[in-house]
Amino acid sequence: MTLGVPTLLLLLTGAGTPRGLPHEREAVAGLAAESSRPTSPTSPEPRYLPEDTVESALSPGGRFRIHFTRQGKHAVPAADADGSGVPDFVELVGRTYERVATFYAGLGFRLPPDDTNPAGDDGGDGRFDVYLVDFAGIGDGAFRQETCLDGTTRCTGFMLQENDFAGYSYPSDSEAVEILSSHEFFHAVQAAYRPGLGGIASEGTAVWATERFEPALDDLENFTRGYMISPDSTLTLDPAGPGVSFTYGAGLFFQFLGEHYGDGALVALLEESVREPEARWPVLLDTCLRRDFASSFDAAFTLFATWNLGTGPRATPGFGYARGEGYAPVSAPAVALPHTQDRVRVAAAASRLFEVPGGASFVGASFEPEPGTDPAALHLVLAAVTDDAVLRVVTADGPEALRAQVASGDATRVVVAVVDGRNEGLGRYGRLCIAATGQAASCAPLDAQDAGTDAGTADAGTSDAGMDAGTVDAGRPVDPIDDPRTPDDDGGCQAAGGPLSGALVALLLGGVLRARRRSRAR
Repeated sequence: MTLGVPTLLLLLTGAGTPRGLPHEREAVAGLAAESSRPTSPTSPEPRYLPEDTVESALSPGGRFRIHFTRQGKHAVPAADADGSGVPDFVELVGRTYERVATFYAGLGFRLPPDDTNPAGDDGGDGRFDVYLVDFAGIGDGAFRQETCLDGTTRCTGFMLQENDFAGYSYPSDSEAVEILSSHEFFHAVQAAYRPGLGGIASEGTAVWATERFEPALDDLENFTRGYMISPDSTLTLDPAGPGVSFTYGAGLFFQFLGEHYGDGALVALLEESVREPEARWPVLLDTCLRRDFASSFDAAFTLFATWNLGTGPRATPGFGYARGEGYAPVSAPAVALPHTQDRVRVAAAASRLFEVPGGASFVGASFEPEPGTDPAALHLVLAAVTDDAVLRVVTADGPEALRAQVASGDATRVVVAVVDGRNEGLGRYGRLCIAATGQAASCAPLDAQDAGTDAGTADAGTSDAGMDAGTVDAGRPVDPIDDPRTPDDDGGCQAAGGPLSGALVALLLGGVLRARRRSRAR
């Protein structure tokens, strides 16, 4: 809901308490040295300069205090078209944060708790504070956590946000503020539950939150390539080194959760983190899915890996994501037929993909785990595809050796994926074999008549299509998704809504995202 634009009340922010009357201004020199806020001379960069006069304005709904200056490098654009005395840019920020907070509260998320701190700098009162400062092109926003009310949960903080977006590639100030406020404020939402869920959960759910707030924004679409170029990387561990693109790209997994299970699954993940403060996020998610959705992390991740086959040019109506055409296609290296590989490694919560030519009556594959390997949560997925559609998908599940085949006479390619749906654990190895009808290989497809099934004829948009789901050689058809759009209800695994919390990071890696920069949350 877009709120109205009442005149914002100008208040002075001095040493953490209001001073003077509306429209009065005062220099920031002499602020508490121990403060980490940008009004303190000891704050980390970016921070206001000693000579800057810092003012603040309340957002229309009164939840936020927006801090800004009209001078120096941190100055906001001066335009004031409505003559309110508050720069239009500041009003835009205030309106947008109110919209974001109202939206997240409506989904059932907590809002950040009051940050009143009589002994220190709280920005003037208990409202959530947003400071508009110049990031000098090395970022564009960050949530900084300060204190936790319960020691480890219900944490509070404040926001830093770019003061004018000059030199950035956003198409408009309004889009820039929508992206930054929805992403960064969701880090504040996360902190209201339990900080420290890890980069993948923190950034991934924040990317999802922006998409959920305004699907027309292209943040998720831009970030998907970071995941889709390396689906063999695990979701259970944060990447080391320059893995930030994968961390943000993992937002696609949380988008899948929201579309398939509903918003309540995301609310539940954060609520469960308070109940189990030491557990890692994949374990928390598994708990919630088993308890309230008759599902599991294994089932969710395997279906996620299947949905990823229908993105980009291969997005297919009725299969997978509602807006999959805007997502990057998943990367699958091409190999010739027949193909055997003795030691294929697949990590927990990851998939190894291979793409082979179509055109044969059937393409079959098998995956045999190495002796002594626990085969639980291993899956083999075969998809007959063209350049612009997913025709049919079959899958074989453990614990036995995995073997499946798919009809591919009308397909240009067949994608074979070995999927590990565990929520923790080390990588596992096995022998992979892929072959077409008539080829001399142990995994060569059986004739349909011999197999006793019309193997692999389940269309992506139809149900079962006459297949015998119990025939191991054929695999089973993947259930179609009739309406993949995000439900409006909250699902089952949730707690009562209340206040919100969170944290943000980012550096851009060339070629993955458009030239936008984000600063790592502190």
